[in-house]
Amino acid sequence: MIPLFFSILPLCVIPIQETPKEIHNFAHCLNSEKKIEQVIEWEPLISKYFKEEDRAEALLIVYCESRGKPTAVGTNTNGTKDVGLWQFNDDTWSWLKSKLKITSKRTNPVVSTAVASWLYYNDGNHHWNPSSKCWRTNARN
Repeated sequence: MIPLFFSILPLCVIPIQETPKEIHNFAHCLNSEKKIEQVIEWEPLISKYFKEEDRAEALLIVYCESRGKPTAVGTNTNGTKDVGLWQFNDDTWSWLKSKLKITSKRTNPVVSTAVASWLYYNDGNHHWNPSSKCWRTNARN
């Protein structure tokens, strides 16, 4: 049985043909592996809410948004804040709280991951587009 850690890491295969595209893809894959390793502690939680084929991307989003820190806070130029593992914006969280009847804070990793999953599967991953250059893989665009 393959350990869970290795089952979600992208499989980086050394390119047979050393074309610029193949070398770029290999380097991108290795970079993604390093990012996932930094937030692998969240894999058991993410595996509860995300399909197997989406777990690597979810972990990459967590890495790129908060570096895996559930108390991370970012302040935007318009004064709003992005908070938690998934960096939910004040406006987005307010809308989601009302829609999903959320009573917890954005810093709660379980609740925020459940909400992120709901948003991901019901409205797509575009909510995290500002950091997509960091997390987007070639496999899913």
